[in-house]
Parts: sequence; structure tokens; C-alpha cells
Amino acid sequence: MDIERVKKFFEMDRFVKGLGIVIDSAGEGECVCSALIEDKHLNAGNVVQGGMIFTIADFTFAVAANCKHGNVVSLSNNITYNRPPKGKKLIASAKEISATRRTCLYEVEVCDELGTNVAYVTVTGFIKEGSIGL
Repeated sequence: MDIERVKKFFEMDRFVKGLGIVIDSAGEGECVCSALIEDKHLNAGNVVQGGMIFTIADFTFAVAANCKHGNVVSLSNNITYNRPPKGKKLIASAKEISATRRTCLYEVEVCDELGTNVAYVTVTGFIKEGSIGL
């Protein structure tokens, strides 16, 4: 998998780009993304907004699944928030657990650079016809 090609394609995701999420590594059925925690990611309680944690997990799934299957959208997501990050960086790691002709199941772990287990996510994806061009 050409990581530069993957990064170039997903640069078009303006929402993710605006949040500062970057692709660290990607391959068929796996991906690691990260983001430095900034003030804009914090909620009124001064902890990372759950939406930021969900977004980095969902995006990491999307990169991993599309690198393997060509054209995948999320059908369902289940997230468990374990604890707030203690560090300064969120890191999401996605890997495929199983796949059929039309669906795929991924697990995504979100932690910080200190190893704090922030969230665990399972994602069921729908594999569409065609390819997005990766």
C-alpha cells in the first residue's frame, strides 16, 4: 500500500484535517492515526470531547477498511469510553477482525502516548461496489 497515496486521498476529508488527525501508517485492514490534543478538542469539563475520540476512531477504521476493500462505509459503531487521556496525544489503532463479501468487522483501540486506554470501538462496515481509488 502506497502510504503517500492514501494520505493524499484522505486529505480531502476536511473535517478530520481541521481536527488535526493524521495517518501514521496504513495497510490492508489496518491503520494507525494520531492527533495532538489541542484546546479545541476539550469540552466544558476540560477533558477531551467524546466526539473527538469517536471521530479519530471512525476515521482510523475508514482508512483501514478502504485500504483493504476499496469502498466501505460504516453501518454501526459501538464505543466504550474507558478513561480520559492523561497524555498530550490521541492514538487510534484499527484492525480487521473478520469480513464477508459485503460486511467487515473492525476493532479500534484509542489510547494516549502514555498508554492510557481511552476507548474501545467496534465497527461494522458495509463493502460497496467499486473502488474509491486507493
